[in-house]
Amino acid sequence: MSNSSELRILPVIANISVGIMLAVGGIWALQGGGDFGCQAIKSIFSGDLRKILVLVFGGIELLSGIFIILQLFIGDRIGTFSRILKLIVIIVWIAAIVLSDFFGAKGLFNNGINHFLSWLYTFATHLIILVALLITRS
Repeated sequence: MSNSSELRILPVIANISVGIMLAVGGIWALQGGGDFGCQAIKSIFSGDLRKILVLVFGGIELLSGIFIILQLFIGDRIGTFSRILKLIVIIVWIAAIVLSDFFGAKGLFNNGINHFLSWLYTFATHLIILVALLITRS
């Protein structure tokens, strides 16, 4: 059985992990690449709108990641702004799961059914990240 000190460290580790993931994903997007959410945006839009949306989402991810980590040290001083940014990230992540994991090139409804275990593993990892986003402090 876990003791109470082990249970208190788990949320800290989750917040740091999600914060780092979002911050790195945001930096990556601002550099022209992008994480799973950016790839979903790129699959829907084209041209200048695509570039703008990826940059905006990258900025949102970066700020949200920084705020999640900062809140471990300063508490909830950023408030509603941080929650709105994280909500945007969650909505984009859900849309990315639907677009990529179900309708994308390797999605369940395209070629994913032929490689079901590979599809299921990828889908599970995307859901784990979604749950981590939902349970960490915003």
